[in-house]
Amino acid sequence: MPEPVNDSPIHVAKGVRETVNQDGAVLLDIEQGLCFSLNPVGTKIWEMIKAGRSVNEIADSLEEEFHLPRSQFLQDIADFLRQLQEMKLVREKSEVPEKPGSFSRFLGRRRSAHS
Repeated sequence: MPEPVNDSPIHVAKGVRETVNQDGAVLLDIEQGLCFSLNPVGTKIWEMIKAGRSVNEIADSLEEEFHLPRSQFLQDIADFLRQLQEMKLVREKSEVPEKPGSFSRFLGRRRSAHS
């Protein structure tokens, strides 16, 4: 029986950039100065993560495309996400600090010319 899946929303880390081609993708973490490569299936999963899809939605999509058991995809996706988190390329939304940026503070201080 597969492990329960944590279906928390995933967020791509701020400093990650990618280049995608038919062979997969190359991820560059500009904050760590590291490069990572993904095969075509890893790239499909990466694109779905960026689109805000949940683990269950990703598994549904892969099951439909490849016609393999969903339980296998769930485990593979969980393993892949764990590796991405260990490499600091993604994090769960709950791990992202929620502090307002400078721009949002300026918006709260705007005054009308008629005041």
